[in-house]
Amino acid sequence: MKTNSLVLLLLLCLLSGLSVAQKLPVVSKGEIKSGAANFDKLESEYIRIQNELKQLENQRAQLLRQMNSFNEQQKQTLSRLENLEQSMDEYIPKAASGGGSQDQLLAATKQMREMQMSFNLQYLQLQSQLQNENRSYTAISNIMKTKHDTAKNSINNVR
Repeated sequence: MKTNSLVLLLLLCLLSGLSVAQKLPVVSKGEIKSGAANFDKLESEYIRIQNELKQLENQRAQLLRQMNSFNEQQKQTLSRLENLEQSMDEYIPKAASGGGSQDQLLAATKQMREMQMSFNLQYLQLQSQLQNENRSYTAISNIMKTKHDTAKNSINNVR
């Protein structure tokens, strides 16, 4: 009787072990190697995206420096323009009181207006360029962020 119950117990243990083994997924060496290769590929893509993000960050810093330089040049140009206007304001009364001709006065005024229009046009062109560069940078930054997030999520999903 003891041997029968012992055999029965062994059979039950064997059957329960088989049912547990059937529930576990079987992973082959090929699947493990494939998963590792995918992980390595995704990791290298992630590193490449990180490098691209660093380059974009450097470009953004360079754009900011250029914008600051532009603002400084604009301040200097405005200062020179104000000095020119003051000189013209001082010259006009002297020319009028000194018996200067009306034609000279009109020519000087016309020249000053043309110069002011030229400065305004240059300023608008530079502003337009900066806006275009800013839009390009923003678009590239958004694309790179999306690529980065996608790669990061893929790596997290492999883990």
